[in-house]
Amino acid sequence: MKHRSTTIYFSFLFTIFIFVQFVAAQQKSLAEAKLVVDSFSSGKDSIISIGVLINLKDDWHIYWRNPGDSGLPTDIEFGLPNGITASEIKFPIPKIFYSDEIVNYGYGHQVLFLFDLNIPENYSSKEINISANITSLICKDLCKTFDTTVTIFLDLSKDFIADEKISRLFESTKKIIPIQNQKLNIIAESKSDNVYLKVFVKQNENQNINGIQFYPYEMGIFRNLVKQNTKQNENFFEILLEPDQFRVKEPASVNGIIVIEEEIENVLSRKAYEFTIPIIELI
Repeated sequence: MKHRSTTIYFSFLFTIFIFVQFVAAQQKSLAEAKLVVDSFSSGKDSIISIGVLINLKDDWHIYWRNPGDSGLPTDIEFGLPNGITASEIKFPIPKIFYSDEIVNYGYGHQVLFLFDLNIPENYSSKEINISANITSLICKDLCKTFDTTVTIFLDLSKDFIADEKISRLFESTKKIIPIQNQKLNIIAESKSDNVYLKVFVKQNENQNINGIQFYPYEMGIFRNLVKQNTKQNENFFEILLEPDQFRVKEPASVNGIIVIEEEIENVLSRKAYEFTIPIIELI
């Protein structure tokens, strides 16, 4: 009887092992992550650009820091040698994914999450191992957990030249990282339950602004929309921010990014600016 119980126990463990391996293999086929590094000089650079590159299967997406109406924010935690630090995650401008009335913010196909790796001056060790644990959800018609750890080895004693494709990816991603500490002329005014965001912009004769969009950092405050209610005036854009239907607190400020799509000499580009401003109550 004891022998049979032991057999059943080990059969159960084997079944669990097979299931875990199956889930891991399925997850890997839908999304793959790896650590990548841009070129750096061993004698000059104390800040190294490092990134978590995620490739997703067609029609699957992963989430921004604010996933929107559903989902889970992408989180990345580094395992670093003593003395070395990494910046906070730098999220590129997200895309909008929607189904019925559910609106989400995230990335499809491929995304590079950037970090600054800070190496102290006269750092003693020349060979370091770095790990990054990524946790999020990947979704299509349904969602699956995405939890994986990736590693990379860096030799700080010599110059490193990144693959040209990777270097171009770093360059293009940096252009769509929200700009911090930019002096923006933005006013947020509250009237009834709505907030009116006024974004003052200066346009020259060679510039044409095609659109402007607000992406909130905080979940559950403002209603997420595929197309926001935006009015263009002579010298500013006004964006109507409606309250989320399940809002549990009244906001005192507006925190997020403004994305401006502009055309300069027939060249389209998107730039994002990070900001936090107080809400003015209109009487």
